[in-house]
Amino acid sequence: MLTLASHVHHATGPDGTAVLDTRRGSWLMLDPDASQVWRAITVRGGTDGLADEIAVPTGQDPQVVAEHITTFVAELVAAGVLVDTAQPAPQKKRRWWR
Repeated sequence: MLTLASHVHHATGPDGTAVLDTRRGSWLMLDPDASQVWRAITVRGGTDGLADEIAVPTGQDPQVVAEHITTFVAELVAAGVLVDTAQPAPQKKRRWWR
């Protein structure tokens, strides 16, 4: 399951979503397409079925759309604005002499 990092705030409007990362003090601006993915994550906790919801009405290949969604979500997790609760938390590095 995907969830927002505790240091992230967001707001969605007609032109997209603004995501504030308070830890880095930076904004991430999402266009309307990226906002669909963001809303699915914040409302449903994941993107299951989202590729079909986007691809079928627009005549796109659901597999290609799913690949784009997966890549985008991985970028959001790597940026630290999303947390994948299914993945183990990273281990804190310990000093080698302890």
